[in-house]
Amino acid sequence: MSASVNHQSIIITRLTALWALSECALGGMMHALKIPFTGIFVGGLAVICIALISFHAHSVFKEVMKATIIVLMVKAGVSPHTPVPAYIAVSFQGLLGAFIFSVSKNFKRSAPFFGFLAITESALQKFLFTTLIFGKSVWVALDIFVKSVLEDLHLPNNISFSFWMITAYIIIYAAWGLILGIFISGMPVALDKIKSENIKIEKASVIFNERKNKFKWLSYLLVLSFIAIIFFIDGKINHVVYIVLRSLAVTMLLFVIARPLIVLLINYLGKNKKEDLSQVMNLLPKIRSYVAPSYTLAKKSFNGINRYKYFILYLIHFSISDNIDE
Repeated sequence: MSASVNHQSIIITRLTALWALSECALGGMMHALKIPFTGIFVGGLAVICIALISFHAHSVFKEVMKATIIVLMVKAGVSPHTPVPAYIAVSFQGLLGAFIFSVSKNFKRSAPFFGFLAITESALQKFLFTTLIFGKSVWVALDIFVKSVLEDLHLPNNISFSFWMITAYIIIYAAWGLILGIFISGMPVALDKIKSENIKIEKASVIFNERKNKFKWLSYLLVLSFIAIIFFIDGKINHVVYIVLRSLAVTMLLFVIARPLIVLLINYLGKNKKEDLSQVMNLLPKIRSYVAPSYTLAKKSFNGINRYKYFILYLIHFSISDNIDE
């Protein structure tokens, strides 16, 4: 393996570790540091990592999908209670990035498109799963409630509040995705500039604990029986009671049945990637130790939006720099 290929492989492994960290622990760490807009940063960092993996990969589709499976394996092992939508979001973003960046070799043009689609999908998914769990009744109830409030205030009430709420939410996310994509398109140049400045930070040692979860087959049988009964009695009990029981049944189906099956699928797909998984897991404590110093450095040097921009740039720079011990 040439030095150039080996160097790119190391960068991709470290970006995969950073992506895994963002999925499993970054949100809690940023919250502890009192960094605002945590949700935006965590979702955005995953998109950034996928894009940068594509930028450094020789075989884009293969490398991005490999990184996606490893991140899913880390997520399943470290955060066993991760909900099903989170696995779907990671899988979708990875597959979308692999497809877009493998089809288009122009990184500057592809990054805004990818950011727009990836972030917009995360907004759409929230409403799709809410509808799946609670049914359309939740939006009907919301419209009825808002309509009654508007009537009391003698305001126009012939609108669908849920429709406009969902539309506004998706537009905000789509706009953020486009802005993020534009930012990503200039990241390689920005990271090269930071690298030339030879900035140093002190790294703190952080312990990263892996947790395991054991499932009992009896619980599967009980849950499946409950779900079967609920759907069998459709129309035979009070409508409100049925909505509550249906929501509970769908939730149990997603969390108790679907999630373990997804984890089994992830482990099957990653059965030949144990060595890569081990490398990523070993890097997690080191990558994690850069979060606080990166924010401190950005906070000391910049104000306003540039503080958060350089926090991300510093975090990525230190995560992929050559002075990390392998």
